Amino acid sequence: MFAPDSLTVGVFLPLRRYEGNMKALAGQADLVTEIDRHGFAAVWVRDVPLFDPSFGDAGQVFDPFTYLAFLAARTKNVSLATGSAVLSLRHPIDLAKAAATIDQLSGGRLVMGVASGDRPIEFPAYGLEHARRAERFAQGIGYIRQLMHTGLLEIDSPLGSFSGAEFLPKPVVGTIPMMVTGSSGQSLAWIAEHADGWLTYPNSTHDAIGPQHLSEKIRAWRALIPGGAFRPHMTNEWIDLVDDPDYPRTPLHGGYVLRTGRKGLIALLETWQAAGVNHAALGIQFSQRAPADVLQELSEDVLPRFPSHQGVPSSAVGW
Repeated sequence: MFAPDSLTVGVFLPLRRYEGNMKALAGQADLVTEIDRHGFAAVWVRDVPLFDPSFGDAGQVFDPFTYLAFLAARTKNVSLATGSAVLSLRHPIDLAKAAATIDQLSGGRLVMGVASGDRPIEFPAYGLEHARRAERFAQGIGYIRQLMHTGLLEIDSPLGSFSGAEFLPKPVVGTIPMMVTGSSGQSLAWIAEHADGWLTYPNSTHDAIGPQHLSEKIRAWRALIPGGAFRPHMTNEWIDLVDDPDYPRTPLHGGYVLRTGRKGLIALLETWQAAGVNHAALGIQFSQRAPADVLQELSEDVLPRFPSHQGVPSSAVGW
């Protein structure tokens, strides 16, 4: 997914929006297999425990980790990304267990976007305070980092304590990359120190102002990363890719969706790359065209300009 000064393309699921009927998701796994075959860098799943109609979006519907395990068995190379797991709602042991399991079963392909949560109805449902989500998020990151250490562990955290036990399984390369989403209630300096990468919203995508602001934000973050090490930045957009390749970039639904032809999309991706973005996750659930048609056009005309990286081959254990 990631390398300095270059951008790759992933696809956000679901490919069709849930509107009260699960049939909208029928055949999606077959298309994810095609996404893998075409060479997209990643597929992304969201984490929405409860559908709040007033929020207007049911999200992925499926549990993200259960679904990624299912997709891991249907794919070979594509990275499997959460965008994003609501860390503040989960105990870090359970979250780490699910993540490390999928990482092992997929041969090391998991990338875990994490967030503090943005749907207030979910927190009292878990018996938690919405106002304390940022605090729980920071504590959860620290807890998971400690779980990944080898050998018998001793952890003393506000989220729980134990001594003399080991966490299993370990991820394929010893850790799960955790990409902080938005601010998650943290300062920019905290994100620079503790995140393996940063996933942010792109601002406006139909003009030059949004990418300019994005570039300034990325530069400010990278200036705070200890030692100047490379850490990737990611962004995303929901697109309605129309047949006309010259159709201008046009914001819809208050800027939540971008209607565009492929030339406009390519220009946007080029601008993002110049701004320092390393991965763009595109959601096509609002597209008027069939998902298979949109994916075909992306794979033929967009992906060759932003190819995925070879990286390290997936571990083939044969579980």
